[in-house]
Amino acid sequence: MRVLHVGNVANNAYLNAKLQRRAGIEADALCDEWHLFSQPEWEDAPLEGSFDELERLTEAAARVGWQRPPWVLVPDVWSDDPAGVGRLSERVRLAASIPRLVPLYRELRREYEPLRTVLDTDLRFVDLLRATNWRKRLDRTVTPLAPLFRRYDVVQANGPHPILCLLAGTHGPWIAFEHGTLREIPFQDSWMGRLLSVAYRRAHKVVLTNSDTIAAARRLGLENTEFVPHPIDETKYAPGPSHFRERLDAEERFLLLSPSSHNWHIKGNDVLLQAFAAFVREARSDALLVTTEWGLDLDRSRNLIAALGIGGHVRWVPPLPKWQLIDAYRAADVVLDQFLIGTFGAVAPEAMACGRPVIMAFDADVHRWCFSELPPILAARTPDEIVGALVRLAERPDEGERIGREGRRWIESHHSWRLVVNRYRAIYDEALAAYS
Repeated sequence: MRVLHVGNVANNAYLNAKLQRRAGIEADALCDEWHLFSQPEWEDAPLEGSFDELERLTEAAARVGWQRPPWVLVPDVWSDDPAGVGRLSERVRLAASIPRLVPLYRELRREYEPLRTVLDTDLRFVDLLRATNWRKRLDRTVTPLAPLFRRYDVVQANGPHPILCLLAGTHGPWIAFEHGTLREIPFQDSWMGRLLSVAYRRAHKVVLTNSDTIAAARRLGLENTEFVPHPIDETKYAPGPSHFRERLDAEERFLLLSPSSHNWHIKGNDVLLQAFAAFVREARSDALLVTTEWGLDLDRSRNLIAALGIGGHVRWVPPLPKWQLIDAYRAADVVLDQFLIGTFGAVAPEAMACGRPVIMAFDADVHRWCFSELPPILAARTPDEIVGALVRLAERPDEGERIGREGRRWIESHHSWRLVVNRYRAIYDEALAAYS
């Protein structure tokens, strides 16, 4: 079986392809994203130092002896505007495409009809032009997509990339993989939102990796969904020795790790900082919070830390490549994820796989439909609840170790790499049978 994973936000294409290859599936990954966290080097190269957000990591990885495997396809030219139509040459190419796009537009507009009342908007021809420009850039910088897709039995498109399957006329089955994109993008008044909502409806399966997105799927009327956990390799994310405390000169401190981005409207970093200030004042004056310098609200977090008077208890680090992040997970007494949406992405299961206790906003009811056993997460959403969970772990170190062991066991039973691969294999087999 040949599978192509398209779109590498958060390295999902690369990770799924790598794990599937381990199990004998001939999987490749088309990695067209330019962000630091969407480059395979960020996941697997033993990188040192700090890096710019859009820096290409191939040279840094080569210096430490790591190269991308040959099954990773990457563009020759990177752009931060995948659907821009500013250049004259782009406009000329798009104008030549118009006659061929008219029948597709009529077809997609008919499919969009059930969504008009849900989304309160209509599909526009310019939407198709902008998406076509995105596809043509990949045709030029990677390889023509239509013949590429035809070489595979199954195409799995991540994030917004199912749109490319609509445009490329994919003949075999294709799978849409959402990693939070289902929450908001299909409901936005944009070319990407409108086309992605149609693409989700046309996909053979829409893989949900976030349990709360089932509500958005129902709002769109999707009946083709299936839950599969995020791809995490527990043989790599595992307990072990760490030099992180030594590098921070924090061997004797109560160490908290918050590697999530500083986006208050998603992560609730302000709630965490308020709780941490109270915890330092009331319980552990030796506590140290390690957090990363990234996110839209980074300056707001810095200002809040100063206003709370806890600057001496916060250590900023640059975004950590995954091998360094594993070292940080292993060193932490507690890992703190997000405190708003009630479900987890990668941070919580990565930390649990490393045997560390996790505190986060966790809505048990949102997870019961997709996990037969709930993970041993310490649920907290308000500053008082966070302080209470921290005090519990600070006063009873054995409790943190117990929860860490239970978290590791839960990952092995309900979130393991082999479980993820087996679920995908079943989806692919079903899709191929339906198309045969």
